[in-house]
Amino acid sequence: MNGMQAFLRVALVAALVVPGLAQAGAYLRVVSWNLRHEGWSGETNYTEDAKQIWNQFGSSSTSSNGCDVVFLQEVMYSSAASGIASALGSVSGYTWKYAVTSAVGRSSYKESYAVVYRTDTVSLLSSSLYSDSGDVFEREPQVVKLRHVPTGADYTFINWHTVWGTSAEREVEIRAIDTVFKNVQNGSGSDQDVILVGDHNAACSSSWWGELKSVSPTVSCKLDVATTLNSSGGYASAYDHFWLQTSYVSEFSSAGRDYIGNTQWFYDNLSDHAPVWMKLYSNSDTD
Repeated sequence: MNGMQAFLRVALVAALVVPGLAQAGAYLRVVSWNLRHEGWSGETNYTEDAKQIWNQFGSSSTSSNGCDVVFLQEVMYSSAASGIASALGSVSGYTWKYAVTSAVGRSSYKESYAVVYRTDTVSLLSSSLYSDSGDVFEREPQVVKLRHVPTGADYTFINWHTVWGTSAEREVEIRAIDTVFKNVQNGSGSDQDVILVGDHNAACSSSWWGELKSVSPTVSCKLDVATTLNSSGGYASAYDHFWLQTSYVSEFSSAGRDYIGNTQWFYDNLSDHAPVWMKLYSNSDTD
């Protein structure tokens, strides 16, 4: 064995023995989607939901297929999350699992949140509802901690569907979400990568986000394009976002609104919100 062969052999053994030493970089591909009363009568087209998620990840018709984790809002029954996970398995050929919260809301109308994930690329560390002791939020957010299996990178997601109600009620919730963000971040001694996703019923340019934008390090909006659809299939309001601190979430690469081939069919059959996507690139856990 010559010197170069010996060096390569030692490097290979070290890479196998020391986790992350020579780990290849990879993207974690994230989708967030308000599915419009998923599980109610007429809102159970799980196969078409899965095709949209898997086949149309990205902002153009030529984007690469596939994603790794999906955060859902307006899940009306746990069977809806199960149905989408099963349909994603059929469409993608990979195994998917899900975690769904209990139904939350102050009245008889309640919704659940769900996270659906590929088991070969994502490990779910925990999923819980935020402890909203002051009852500030109509639907207290879902807090999800996960690990990107190929790279070992850990992330915490806050999955939140802001109240619709009145303008004043929306403002109260949005002005209070900074407290949730800080409490979730302070609750971990090691993982500072916190990302707020969901349907927030206000554009990122709204003054209501002032408290969140004032968090240090700076929290910024990574997507502020029209994502809701009106009954004519036209894009209307910028409500679905990703908020994060780039100083901590250095893995952030890009974000956008999913491509939809026929917005009128989409509105009539799937949802009044387009899915939104984000890519996070890493080759190790940076925390």
